[in-house]
Amino acid sequence: MLNLDVESVYGPGTAAALAAAPDALLQQAAQEFVPHFYTLFAATPEGGPILGRLLPEEFAHLQARQTEHFTMLFDPNLTPQRHLTAAQQAGRVHALIGVDLLMVSEAYTLYQQTLQDELLPKIAPSCRDELMRAIIRRILTDLRGQALIYRRIDAEVSRAIAEVDQLIHATANFSDLIRGAMAVIGNLEGNPSGFFARVDASGELRIEASQGTAGHRYHQAMMSGEIPRISIESNRESGRGPGGIAWRSGKVVVSDAWALESRNELWKKVGLELGFRASAAVPLLGSDGESIALLSWYSPWPGYFSTPRMSNFFNYVQTALSHAVSRLNAAPVVALSLRQSYRGWIAAGRIALLYQPIVNLHTGTVTKVEALARLIDDHGSMVAPDQFLPACGSEELFALLQFGLQRAGEDRAIWADAGIDLSVALNFPAEGIGDPRYERAVFDAIERFRFGDGGLTLEILESREGSDPIGRQQAFLQRLRDAGVAIAEDDLGSGHSSLLRLDRYAFDEVKMDQQLVRGSVSRPQRALEFMLYLARLTHSFGMRLTVEGLEHRGLIEAACILGADHGQGYGIAMPMPMAEIPAWIRQFRHDVKPDFPETTLGAMATYMLWDLEVDTRLAESDGGVVDRRQSVKTFLAHRGLQRSELARRIDEHFASGATARSTARVGIIDGFTQVWLDEIGIDGAS
Repeated sequence: MLNLDVESVYGPGTAAALAAAPDALLQQAAQEFVPHFYTLFAATPEGGPILGRLLPEEFAHLQARQTEHFTMLFDPNLTPQRHLTAAQQAGRVHALIGVDLLMVSEAYTLYQQTLQDELLPKIAPSCRDELMRAIIRRILTDLRGQALIYRRIDAEVSRAIAEVDQLIHATANFSDLIRGAMAVIGNLEGNPSGFFARVDASGELRIEASQGTAGHRYHQAMMSGEIPRISIESNRESGRGPGGIAWRSGKVVVSDAWALESRNELWKKVGLELGFRASAAVPLLGSDGESIALLSWYSPWPGYFSTPRMSNFFNYVQTALSHAVSRLNAAPVVALSLRQSYRGWIAAGRIALLYQPIVNLHTGTVTKVEALARLIDDHGSMVAPDQFLPACGSEELFALLQFGLQRAGEDRAIWADAGIDLSVALNFPAEGIGDPRYERAVFDAIERFRFGDGGLTLEILESREGSDPIGRQQAFLQRLRDAGVAIAEDDLGSGHSSLLRLDRYAFDEVKMDQQLVRGSVSRPQRALEFMLYLARLTHSFGMRLTVEGLEHRGLIEAACILGADHGQGYGIAMPMPMAEIPAWIRQFRHDVKPDFPETTLGAMATYMLWDLEVDTRLAESDGGVVDRRQSVKTFLAHRGLQRSELARRIDEHFASGATARSTARVGIIDGFTQVWLDEIGIDGAS
């Protein structure tokens, strides 16, 4: 076995042996060999496609560099560092365009044979053996240097897989997942750049994240109209490129020779300027196999995405991110330009707090307000949370909480100086449960602003919890409760705010999602049924129920009758600046009388409550049941409906009790609904 230590490869003996071959001969051998080699390489099944992806100028450049490299190998003055650098540069090029080590090894074997046949006969016989040994040592050392790069790139891809796995496991935030995954892929060898996109409500593909300088520039060119946006529609020319094909087929579509393929023509104006030579359009799929998002990646290296390592990597990315994005795909689509603006405004502290009063529906008192964050845009207008929260990652959410704790603490102190004792409810990201940063922030605020006197409620936002074990999350929340902080489940009935979470954590109160209430305009029964049963469920757990979205008196009255503890919504008060709260409280009057409903929804709620009590076999003599009957009849009389078909059905049900429930209830609810629709001017048949 040949010795490949430094002395043997670069020492005086090797230098003397190589000096026996004149530079002119070595240069000539390399110049003659390289074209011959590429002719043979192009004829192989592996080499032909690789060379076919190159532009003419790229192929000429490759041959020139290869000639220089072969000549350098036999420089008597070559140093180990210079050789290692050159070998790794060559290895990097070979690895990125898809030339595997076996092909490189075969090329060197062919080159060695060519030197033996063509060069050695021109060398003095006494020098031939030493020259050949020196050449072989240099070739083997060069192969070893190139192999180091291959191994490094393979290890880098393996690390990227592990990092994506960790992201998927540990990240509950959609924005963090996408940004994190894009950064991992963008850090791979080969300078890839790309973007992530989803289809918005209008059916257009919207870029929500980009990676790399070229990726950012490409996105900007699409937004400015310099090149067309990628479409998912086959009837559009911009939908017949790799991205559109990938979206419709659900399969990864690779362009190995991006600059040469006609299907990329629409985008070449900018793509060629950015050096795009290969691309991979990776559709992410939902559980039904349909595309829900698109990853579009570009590389300056032809064939980059067809190398076995990258092909396997992006197949893994498609599978892993498809599952992860499906899990978090409820997040609304937010264009990248808006995402960047929102994050920038948060970082700059361009945040305002508005406060919406929360009323005790039974006493009419206002003891709590919810702090609602708004961002201030470049025109001084306020941006609502439903617009910017989907763009927020964990850092932005944490910054919002810190701001909210600080400002709410300061505002609460101002109200206290004016003789108004109010507690404040703040939104708290579910992924912050168990996070030490969040715990420190809350306890710092408790100490600074005396929130521990019951002055702070944290409303767990409708999002996925972090990856901490359940026991640790429960202990985290219990520490906050022990410090005097109330914990509320926000938006019960939507997304992740589920009954499972209600069972998992010891909440002090629950907020019914306003989306369940807003259907009351056309389907009041559904909203009232939700209120009725959620009130009973939460009370059975020892929790209080707040109903959000109370936009008119009918809903306020119904919520009070059906047992909700607190109410919040535009029908009570709009969100307002801190300074307006004292005046609003002084003039506010809550005059709902649950035993005497004045609205159709209040009367319907009273009937539903009576029906439930009778169905659960409460005694007919129970005062509550009798009173509810009279309350409904009084409402009908006040409305002049005492002789209506609705009144007749109600009288029959009151007389028959639970035995008539199956036939009476549906007709009565429909009757109340029609009265309600007539009141608000909606045709019940529409």
